[in-house]
Amino acid sequence: MRLGASSLAFFRRQSEEIIRIVGEAGFSALEIILEGHHLREDYSPWRELLDSYSMEVSVHAPFADLNIASMNPRIRLESIAQVKDAIQAGYTLGADVVTVHSGRLSPHSMWFPERAAELNLQAIEELVEFAGEHGVLLCVENMPRHEGALMSEVEELLELAERFSRREMGITLDVGHAATCGDVVEYVEALGERIANVHLHDNRGDGDEHLAVGDGKIDFGAVLSRMRGYRGRFIIECHREEDVFLSGRRLRRML
Repeated sequence: MRLGASSLAFFRRQSEEIIRIVGEAGFSALEIILEGHHLREDYSPWRELLDSYSMEVSVHAPFADLNIASMNPRIRLESIAQVKDAIQAGYTLGADVVTVHSGRLSPHSMWFPERAAELNLQAIEELVEFAGEHGVLLCVENMPRHEGALMSEVEELLELAERFSRREMGITLDVGHAATCGDVVEYVEALGERIANVHLHDNRGDGDEHLAVGDGKIDFGAVLSRMRGYRGRFIIECHREEDVFLSGRRLRRML
């Protein structure tokens, strides 16, 4: 298992400190969320530090205040531009995968869901092409089920995936998000070989809690057994630092 950690739980820390903590904890990979004070003009020093720990790296594009499906053109264009910046950062860092969140319905686009879905697809098509030009794989993450969500249901993801080859676009399977939509094992089996990156965290089935693996209701043994042929990274994406390390210990025992 290529086991890594997301920078999510360590967000209050500086990026250089996160790299050291994750590297010294023995993880083989780090997924860096490019938000807030983790945005830089020059990412080359991070690459040198990552190399010193022999860690692989992937990038998670910013999402907090963005919406690539916004019907406000200025917001949509800025959202796409910031994801492109993350793709360029991924290229500099030597990342092979950049994860992006789908757009979502806003209080405005709730009235025009078909148009929002069309804009979302157009944005993804543009980002897939841009990522390909920079030698990285764009991976669209499945969203948790909630009002206004796009790309949470497995059928939506499969319809999107049919538009692109596996070399053009992948799916970042978020196991915790999938659990809000029903049977996780069925979700995994349906996506199959389109899964190119995986986020691991747990929940109790009633929300997107990002708990430690084993602290919720997800049967990770069953999920992992369905992914024996998967060769990508498993990224622990919890909200608390201690849960990242606890999840790592538990996952290593499972294997």
